[in-house]
Amino acid sequence: MSDRPLQDEVLTELGDERLQEMAERLGTDTDAARQVVGASVGSLTGVVTDEAVTPGGTAELSQALEQAASEPEPLTEVAGFAGLGTGVGGGLLTTVLRKATAPTARAVSKRTGLPVTAVTGALEMLIPVVATVLAQRARRAK
Repeated sequence: MSDRPLQDEVLTELGDERLQEMAERLGTDTDAARQVVGASVGSLTGVVTDEAVTPGGTAELSQALEQAASEPEPLTEVAGFAGLGTGVGGGLLTTVLRKATAPTARAVSKRTGLPVTAVTGALEMLIPVVATVLAQRARRAK
C-alpha cells in the first residue's frame, strides 16, 4: 500500500472540478467540501472495518478487494463522472462502501453541521471515487 494517506489519494482522484461540484451540492465552499471528504473517508473506512469484523463481513470485504486487485482498471462512467474504474471488483467495493452511507452521513453531519441529506448526496459522488482508490491500492499491492 502507499504511504500517502487515503484521503489525499481520494482528493487527487476527485479533482478540483468534482470537488467544486461537491461543494455546490453541499451548499458550501471547496475548503469545507475538502473537510467533508476527509471526514467521510475516515468514517467510511471505519464503518467498513467495523463491518468486516462481523460474521461474513471479512469475507465480503476480502472478496471485493481481491476482485478489484485482479481486474484491469477500466475507464467507465460512474455517478456522472468519466474515468473512474468500476469493474466487478470496483462495483463490489462500491456496494460494500454504500452499506456505510447512512452511518457515515450521520457522523459527518454531526462533525460538520451540514444537513444529513446534503452529506448523503456528497457521499453518492464520493463512494465511487473511494472504491476506485481502494481498487488502485489493491492492484499496486498485488
